[in-house]
Formats: sequence, structure tokens, C-alpha cells
Amino acid sequence: MRMRGSVLPALGLAGIMVCAACGGGGSATAGGTRDGGGTVTLDWEMWAGSEDEKAQLDHLAGLVTQKYPTIKVNLRTAPFNDYFTKLQTEFAAGKQPCVVSMQSLRLGAYADLLEPLDGKADVQGFSPAALQVLKLGGKQLALPYDLASMLLYYNKDAFAKAGVPEPRSGWTITDFEQAAKKLSTGGKAGFGMSFADLHSLSLMLSYNGAQPVTPDVKLQFDSQPMVDALTWYAGLAAGKAALVPASSSDVGWGETQFLNGNAMMAVDGSWNIGSAVKDAKFKVGFAPLPAGPGGSKTYLAGSGFGVAKGCPYPDEAVKAVSVLTGADAQGYLAGQGRSFPSRTAQQATYEEFLVKQDPANAEPVRAAIASVKEGLAGGVPLFTTRNWDSVGKLMAQYLIQVYTGAQTPKDALATIQQQSVRGQ
Repeated sequence: MRMRGSVLPALGLAGIMVCAACGGGGSATAGGTRDGGGTVTLDWEMWAGSEDEKAQLDHLAGLVTQKYPTIKVNLRTAPFNDYFTKLQTEFAAGKQPCVVSMQSLRLGAYADLLEPLDGKADVQGFSPAALQVLKLGGKQLALPYDLASMLLYYNKDAFAKAGVPEPRSGWTITDFEQAAKKLSTGGKAGFGMSFADLHSLSLMLSYNGAQPVTPDVKLQFDSQPMVDALTWYAGLAAGKAALVPASSSDVGWGETQFLNGNAMMAVDGSWNIGSAVKDAKFKVGFAPLPAGPGGSKTYLAGSGFGVAKGCPYPDEAVKAVSVLTGADAQGYLAGQGRSFPSRTAQQATYEEFLVKQDPANAEPVRAAIASVKEGLAGGVPLFTTRNWDSVGKLMAQYLIQVYTGAQTPKDALATIQQQSVRGQ
């Protein structure tokens, strides 16, 4: 699951809606075709960053035809950073695929363009959290293939050298603050800050339960809990316990500074467990996020596959999605180490893949997976508004000003709220 980069273009969503509505009667060419023998070919759009990833997706497409010989899948791919730009353009032109790959943080922008799958597909075997992150307005808009939570990544060597107890389940915000201060020495910082949504907002959520979006998906950046949480978060920099991103374009700042050995802790997603263990020049540890008064909390995210409105073969598309997210498909992807599976029975396969990749680091990997599962148990889906990518840009623009002391948390959040609401 890829969570960095990828900003939707400034195409008007209203324009997409108009075209989607025009195709709602069922275009004979948008997304699929049927040959004279009755075989249906469905277009499937998905992100892929390498030939290996495309080969994995081709394998999944083959599983669909293996189970349903009269259904073929035509895979169309784009790099992740281009995927949603391409998808939005295709919807606007009425050339959308039948099977749409979707990331939960972008679901709000596509909610009216996807067919609800409630009652059309079997959802047995999925983690409840995985289904929840792809549900909006009470409707299951996609079936999940992966699931992610946020973890505290930490430098075990640095903790040992400083004589600081390592993070563990039940570690508190106070423990985190004290460790960050003690580990900030010799030009290094205890914590690498971020303004990326999942990374910064998850730690604020754990701090006091602050949420930037209401349960009915309305922005509330200027709420008092958000002001309090951001004041605390920014205070880590003021207290010389954290590194501030160099610029608003450094979305992956905290994670990068952690891997470079400049920050001893960072918040990062479960999708980077394997790469962090492999790439770091020190021993990496993992723990749930530090607990505030309500316990340890994290936002959850995930990816999955849905069916576009206007697909001329919706029944076949639902069958294809069920196979693409089925037990065989997820077992295969887990065995390739692609992502933490949304199906509970296949999650052990993913853990074993990571262990086999680096047997010497089996202990931190198993600790990481245990932390992921703890996070899932108390996690909260981050439901987002239609203009969330614009919100993310505003967060980068104004939060860095708060971190550097150029603007107060209250003023910055009020500006984000005002500009975001106007942009909806």
C-alpha cells in the first residue's frame, strides 16, 4: 500500500459527476466488452511501480478467468503518483474502467462514482477494520485487499546507548516526550516530525482523541481538541525534542530522517516495516503509538477494488472483484510481501514472508506485526472529504509555519478550515 505523493489534479469533481451521470445508463464501450461467444472482458485500473508488481497483478487477473472462464480482465496500470490523475481524467471523459482500484483516503472523492457492493459480494473472512475503511455513508464502496495502521518506529541502538527504556505496549505520551528530549543530543533529534495526514494526525489522535473530520465527514480542523493537539505536537519542536521538516514539499521528512539516523523515532505506516528493517543501518524497533488518556490510537487506511457506475457488466465486475480480493489472491500477494492482507487468515503468511526475507531480524518483525494488530483493534478509519488532497496541501503549507513558530496553532487551523470549506 502506497501512501506518499499522489495529488489529484485540479479537475473539477463536478465535471466528473456530470460525465459519470451521463454514463450511468450503461455505456457499451466504457470499461468492458463482450465478444460473440459471450466472453466479457473487463478493464481494471491499478497502480504499479515495477514490472514485478505488474506481473503480480497479471497473476490476479488470471485467477479471475480461472474461476470464471467467460470473464477476462484487461489490466491497465499507472505509477502510483500518476494513478489518480489518470483515473479522474478517465471518469471525466466517460472512459473509466469497470474495476476501479481505490485507496481509502481518496474514497470521498469517488463515493458517487462507485457502485455499492452491499449484498452483492461475500464479505466473510475480512478484518472488520478493512471493510470499514472502504465504507462511506453506510455503503461498502470497495472490497479490501490490504490494511494499514500507523506505528512508532524507533532506533533500538540509540535507546540502548542513552539508557532509555524501549517503547512497548502501554507506553504513554509522557514516556514518549521524555525519551524524545533525552535522545535529542549531538545534533540528532528524538523525533522526526511530519505534516502528512496519517503520520501527524494519528499521533494527535492518540494524544487527546482529536479528529479533523466529524463522523458525518465534515471538516473540523478548528475544533478545540485539534488546537490542543497541534499545540502539543508543535511543542515538541519548541522543546528541542524534534526535527522540523525543511520545507512544505518534504512530505516524507520524518521517515527519511529516521532511516538516515538523524531522528531516533518516527511515526510511519505498517507498509514500510520490511523496508525499514532492511535499509536502516541500525536495529529498528516497533511499538504502538504512545497512549494518551484514551489509550493508544491510530488511524487506519487501506486499499481495495470497486465497480464503477456505468460499467456495462456490473455482475461480472462484482465477480471479478470478489476473486481479486479472495483468499487465493490475498494468499498469493502476502507470499510476495506486497501488503498486509485484509483477510485475517492470510495475515500470518505476510508475517512469515517478512521473517524469511531477513531471519536475523525476526524478533523486530514479529513485534511490528503484533503492534499492527494492536493498532487495528483500537484503530479509527480516517474518513476524508472530497477535497482531501487540497486539504493535505494546506496542511503542509500551514503546519510547517506552526512548527517553526511563525503562526499559532489556532490561527493556522482556522485558515486550513476556512480555505478547505470554501474549496468543497
